[in-house]
Amino acid sequence: MIKVTNRFYINATTHCYVLQEKTTVKDEKSENYGKEIFKDLGYYVTIESCLKGILKVTTREYISSEEENSIQELMKQINNARKFLQDLKLNI
Repeated sequence: MIKVTNRFYINATTHCYVLQEKTTVKDEKSENYGKEIFKDLGYYVTIESCLKGILKVTTREYISSEEENSIQELMKQINNARKFLQDLKLNI
């Protein structure tokens, strides 16, 4: 498993790369309540597309947040995420 951020990780199977989110079980009825788990967010053929999946996830979360945001703020968020990915120097 590879840590990309404190939240996002990349795992692999024999067939694909798996984008995972490190999260905490919030269901109080669950026997795993409060434990950290890795939730699968998407399955990708290339490592580059897996990293782009982070951009997709964070953009959708930003848009669906309850606060009202402008298109300029959205573009700023997307550009920040792209810069982060570019700084990884993976040519994506």
